[in-house]
Amino acid sequence: MNREQLGKLAETLQGVPVWGCLPGSRGQAAGLRYGDVVLSVNGQRTSDAAAYLAARRLRGDGMSLEVFRDGETHTVNLHFEQSTEATSEEKMRDVALLLLQARILPEDASPTEARDSDPN
Repeated sequence: MNREQLGKLAETLQGVPVWGCLPGSRGQAAGLRYGDVVLSVNGQRTSDAAAYLAARRLRGDGMSLEVFRDGETHTVNLHFEQSTEATSEEKMRDVALLLLQARILPEDASPTEARDSDPN
């Protein structure tokens, strides 16, 4: 099915077309693919992208999608893992502290001043 046909199918079903999934993404891992039409997320109808985004925010641990594919509806569950990666502020502070310890920055420079003086 081409993009125009998929768009018309999604419009008729009042769902959101899946134009594809990024390699290695949660969607791809869960089995979503080009040509699917997302009908609901977390039990909420998704007739457009705004409804999809609102329904997605209902849960932080994942989402349950009702998907139309090849004439049938399927349930696809995606699970989100809590990120353990530091925020960019935390990373910036850690880098500034390392620079202070290595005496690359003056001892009276704070992590915020180090960030603000960065020309990039």
